[in-house]
Amino acid sequence: MSVMDRTLCGKRCRTVRTVAHHRGHLPRETAGTIRYALENIGRTLVFVDFDSGPSLMVLPDDIRLEGPEPTFEA
Repeated sequence: MSVMDRTLCGKRCRTVRTVAHHRGHLPRETAGTIRYALENIGRTLVFVDFDSGPSLMVLPDDIRLEGPEPTFEA
């Protein structure tokens, strides 16, 4: 069973490293907006709409939140 968490919905984030995806790579410091987080099989994934176009599931370690929260809290 998977659990969806929308408490981060609308928060801004940036990638902390280059992220590979099915269409190529997202460079480090690519900005986006979190849609939701999802826990499945003991792993947390974060669905992000990136400003450069793609909407992707990324690991919490691949992003950092912008604003007062310095890190992603799983």
